[in-house]
Amino acid sequence: MSSANPGLAYEDTPPLSAPLRFFLTAPLFGLVAGLVLLFDGELLVSRWTPGALAVVHLFAAGFMLQVMLGALLQILPVVAGAAFPAPLRIAGITHVLLGAGAASLAFGLGVGAPGAIVGGGALLACGLVIFLVASLIGLTRAAPAQGASRTPRDLRLALAALGLTTVLGIVLAVALGGGVALPVALPTLVDLHAIWAWLGWGGLLLAATSWVVVPMFQITPAYPARFTRFWAPGTLAVLLAWSLSLIAGLNALTLVLSALLLAAAAGYALQTLKLQRNSRRTTPDAPFRAFRLSMLAMLGSLAALLVSMVHDAPQWPVLAGVLVFHGTFAGSISAMLYKIVPFLTWLNLTQSRIRAPNMKKLLPDPPIRNQLRLHAAALAALVAAVAAPAAAPLAGLLVAAEFAWLLANLLRAVRAWHQAAQA
Repeated sequence: MSSANPGLAYEDTPPLSAPLRFFLTAPLFGLVAGLVLLFDGELLVSRWTPGALAVVHLFAAGFMLQVMLGALLQILPVVAGAAFPAPLRIAGITHVLLGAGAASLAFGLGVGAPGAIVGGGALLACGLVIFLVASLIGLTRAAPAQGASRTPRDLRLALAALGLTTVLGIVLAVALGGGVALPVALPTLVDLHAIWAWLGWGGLLLAATSWVVVPMFQITPAYPARFTRFWAPGTLAVLLAWSLSLIAGLNALTLVLSALLLAAAAGYALQTLKLQRNSRRTTPDAPFRAFRLSMLAMLGSLAALLVSMVHDAPQWPVLAGVLVFHGTFAGSISAMLYKIVPFLTWLNLTQSRIRAPNMKKLLPDPPIRNQLRLHAAALAALVAAVAAPAAAPLAGLLVAAEFAWLLANLLRAVRAWHQAAQA
């Protein structure tokens, strides 16, 4: 165990290439999403346009899922003691299936190709099932968690939510691509899939990771023990009740439970912002500011969702989607990548008994700062494009440039690591 960070077993970290392949592939999907928006100015008119469905899955299944699974390959052994069996082989197979599946699914949704939708869904499902089974084996073999950290438990909850999200996604792919009739209305199933992917999988994983990463990298106090004890299981319980209520058509109860889910998400964002105000950093760095922006975007998305519950204009769900996918997740994930990738390369050199350069030399601040400024500009352009579709091409150009720059910055850290290893 690390004496610097009790409870973190750095000696159990997998080979660097296992998570790195996911981190370096993910920005390519964001880049393609920007290009789609650049050439489809009507994409943001409604959440149901083919272009919007394609871009959502490029972000969710291409960018977010790649980074999240890559991070779990690293976090589960180190934080929860859950070592994957054959981590390089699991990483390689999962990575290929996810990449091909996300590309095929987004293409099929964008052009209306049923075969590509079903095939992409099947590839994604195969990759996720392999990953989830390997995770389950690792968690089963892991020693009982020690200490007060709720991260190992909440990682398990997030993985369970990912399993349910996957099942819902498979059913949707079969219904859309294969024309199979469903006992539940298609919009209801889409809402179930979207909310489980957003709050059940993505939200719980973001929170479970934050319990460790925010205090560690942003030098803040720890999250309050009572908050971390109840947040994830409480949110999951409400989410289950909301799902059953939605399927049963209990509109009044669904509305109340929806408000509770929004309140839970707002509680996490507000608690994180409060911790950031008490950071011991004298000067916040760029990832710190980006993470704060992502929390503010989350609060904005919740406000947009709240309005969409009482106002049927199609722009509100689109605005909420922009603030969730680009504002919240792309922002927080980029901020974390700028901490995680230099740290992992530094750790790899140190564990190989090679004199490692300072992490600031592996990835200096100026290119990070400039790329995250571009991220903020792209977010502003996307929000403007929701109200004024004429701004969509500009937003697409900025998003494409943002992710190309993110990839260049990550490759810069990898190149510095390789040079240090060869010296």
